[in-house]
Amino acid sequence: MILRGFFKKEITQMLRNPIMVFALLFMPIVQAFLLSYAITNEPKNISIAIDASPDDYLLNRIYEHALSSGWFVRAKSCDSTPFNLVQSGKADVVLVAPKGGFSRNIFREECAKIQVLLDASNVIKAQSTSAYIRYLTHSVIKEELGKKIGNIPSPTIVDFKSRILFNPEMDTKVFTVPAVMVMVVAMTILSLVCISISKEKEMGTMETLISAPIEKKHIILGKIFPAVIVAFFNFVSIMILGLLFFHVPFRGRVDMLIETFFAFCFAMSAIGIFISTFCNSQQQSMLAIMMTLFVMMMLSGGMAPVETMPPLLKGIAYSNPLTHFIFLTRNIMLKGCNVVYFIDHIWPMLTCGFVFMIAGVRRFKQTL
Repeated sequence: MILRGFFKKEITQMLRNPIMVFALLFMPIVQAFLLSYAITNEPKNISIAIDASPDDYLLNRIYEHALSSGWFVRAKSCDSTPFNLVQSGKADVVLVAPKGGFSRNIFREECAKIQVLLDASNVIKAQSTSAYIRYLTHSVIKEELGKKIGNIPSPTIVDFKSRILFNPEMDTKVFTVPAVMVMVVAMTILSLVCISISKEKEMGTMETLISAPIEKKHIILGKIFPAVIVAFFNFVSIMILGLLFFHVPFRGRVDMLIETFFAFCFAMSAIGIFISTFCNSQQQSMLAIMMTLFVMMMLSGGMAPVETMPPLLKGIAYSNPLTHFIFLTRNIMLKGCNVVYFIDHIWPMLTCGFVFMIAGVRRFKQTL
């Protein structure tokens, strides 16, 4: 009888809290969905381009087969040099025809060379892309030459000159260290901002702050600035560790990386303020942070490529500031980010920050 009373009390208390209900009953379903359906390391939507003349029949056929295979998509722009296409992120792989054309070499020589430029900043994606390209090349040669001459040469006639860019050793640490930096910053900002405001509510000191001769914006800024300082310290510490001990390269501009960091801090601080308006205790804040960070990290590209996600989740991922921070950090450190790529990914973070900051400040005023 006593146990029944305790059981009823605990269940009632849990169901009274909407955040607790969502965390206990619905979050496991979300986790199972993301981990089993949306998150996969099988590369898809690999952007490809070719550098060949229109009359290079075989290389153009390889390109067409790649696009129709379901693994590859057309690169956003092909009006640049092969290296610049890969560096700018417009292409993951570029096939470069040899002098005289790939088709001519196949018919006239025993060995035809083809240069493959690969973006290896994502090691898993680069390895799979290389295997796909080899398979498609051999299949197209076998099919097309079988139609034309009936005598199918051995697949070994193709000499692949792979040029692995931005991570020649295919070191996974080069890929993971920037993502770890980003996730640590996200956890620091979101936790400190959200828990700090919720703690004031729980202890009843928020009324004291409100009655003090300061404006509400000063309260918010006072919660954000310490979190940004701590996050900046963590960010720099992990970056130095990656440069010195894991030998992660740094090819970009420091000022561009710092601007990216502060834009992301603005977005995450806004999200933290918005979440804190729904929480009245530190326990509720920790649950809300756990749920938010899990979804953001799963849909950020830090653990699995965004390109492999279903269209709906891909749209959510591209509205996630964590996604753009990871893209920019990797691109700045490994490739040396250009201005166009920087602008393409900085404005979604700022937009997200403004939207959540406006919503968070309004709710903050209403819930005081």
